Amino acid sequence: MNFLDGISRGVLGEPAFVLGIIACIGLIVQKEAMERVIQGTIKTILGYILIQIGASAAGVALGNLSLLIQRGFQVIGIIPHNEIIVALAQINYGNYIAWIMLFGMVIHLLIARWSPLKYVFLTGHHMLFMASMLAAVLAVSSLSKWKVILLGAVLLAMAMSVGPAVIQPFVRKITNNNTIAVGHFNSIGFVIAGLIASCFKSEHKEEKETPLPGFRRFQVLFQDHILSTTLFMFILFLLAGFFVGRETMEELFFSRPPIVIAVMQAVWFAAGAYVILMGVRMLLSEIVPAFQGISEKIVPNGIPALDCPILFPYAPIASIFGFLFSLMGGVAAMLLFIMRSNQYTIIIPGIVTHFFSGGAAGVIAYRIGRKRGLVTACFVHGFVITFLPYFLVPILSGLGYVRATFGDSDFAIMGFFTKWILNFFLTL
Repeated sequence: MNFLDGISRGVLGEPAFVLGIIACIGLIVQKEAMERVIQGTIKTILGYILIQIGASAAGVALGNLSLLIQRGFQVIGIIPHNEIIVALAQINYGNYIAWIMLFGMVIHLLIARWSPLKYVFLTGHHMLFMASMLAAVLAVSSLSKWKVILLGAVLLAMAMSVGPAVIQPFVRKITNNNTIAVGHFNSIGFVIAGLIASCFKSEHKEEKETPLPGFRRFQVLFQDHILSTTLFMFILFLLAGFFVGRETMEELFFSRPPIVIAVMQAVWFAAGAYVILMGVRMLLSEIVPAFQGISEKIVPNGIPALDCPILFPYAPIASIFGFLFSLMGGVAAMLLFIMRSNQYTIIIPGIVTHFFSGGAAGVIAYRIGRKRGLVTACFVHGFVITFLPYFLVPILSGLGYVRATFGDSDFAIMGFFTKWILNFFLTL
C-alpha cells in the first residue's frame, strides 16, 4: 500500500512532476544537450505550476461569486465540485482508487500503443477524479475486490482514450494542427458545444476575435483581454451584490464597501486568468517538442492530451464570454430545479466548473460558430453540465448523502455506463 500511495499521491498526484519527467525523458531520448534538458524540464514544471497558481487566484474570486449566488437566490442544494467529492471517496475507497489509477494508466498506454487512439492522457487530477468516481460506484457492489479494480481500470482507460478522440475534430479547427489534444473529462459537453456552434457556421471567417454586438464603443478595451476580463468580472460582482444586498455583502467581506469588493475580486480573477495563460504558453512551448521523443519510442505518433485551459490563448475573450453564458445556462437549470423539485435536489452551478469547461467550450464555439454560436452553444453547455449531475447523485450511494457531486459531463455519462455494466455482470 505504501508503494501504491506513493504512486497515486506522490507521482500521479503531482501532475507538474509527471510532466517534468516526461519532458526530461523526451529531451534525453532526442539527445539534447544537458543544459537544454534542464531548461526544458524546469520550464515544463514551472508552466504547470503557473497554471495552478493562476487557477488558485481565480478560484478565490470564483468561490466568492458562488457564495454570493447562493445567498442571492437563497437556495440550499448540491454543488458539483470534484475536489470535495474526491476527498470523501479517498477516505472510503483510497485502496481501490490507487489500484484503478495504476492499472488504468497501463491499459491506457497499451491502447495508445496498439490502436488508432494515439492520445496520451496527461491531466493527472482528472485521472484521479474519474478513478474516484468509478471506485465509489463499483466498490459497493457484490463483486470481489480484484474484479472491481480490473473493471474500474478498464473503464478508466477507456475514458482516457476515447474522451480526447471525440473532441479532437474541434480542437484541430482551433489549433490548425494535430500536435495537442484536450484531456479533460467534459468531452461530451465540448462536443455538444461544437455541434451546436456548427449550426451557426458562416462562410465569412473573421480574422480577429471581436466582442459581441453592443460593445463596439469599447473596442479598444476588448482588444486587451485582461482589461476586458477585469471589467466583465467587475460588472458580474456588482450584479451579484445587487441581488444579495449591501448589508450581506459587508457581512461576507468584513464590512468593505461593495464597490471595493467588486474591484478587488475582479482584479484577483483577471490576475489569475493572466497567469493561467502565461503558464499554458510556457508549458506548450516545452512539452510538445519534448513529447515527440517519447512518442517515437513508446507511442508512435502519440498526441499529448492536456487540460482544457490549453485552449484559452486561442480566443481569450471568447473563453470569458463562454464562462458567462455557460454560467447563465447553469442558473437556468437551477431555476428549473427550484420550480420542479424540493430544496434538497437542487443543483447549484459549480462556478469553477463553468469557468474552466465553459471557457473552453466558448473557445470551441466561437472559433466554429462565431458570436451566435458562442452564445447558444455555451448556454446549452451550461444547462447540460448542471443538469446531468442530478442523475449522478443516486448512483454515488456508496458515499452517503453529501451536498456535493462530480461536475463535468463525462462523470455523469461514465457513472450511468458503469452502473449499466455492473448490473449486466451481476445478472450473469
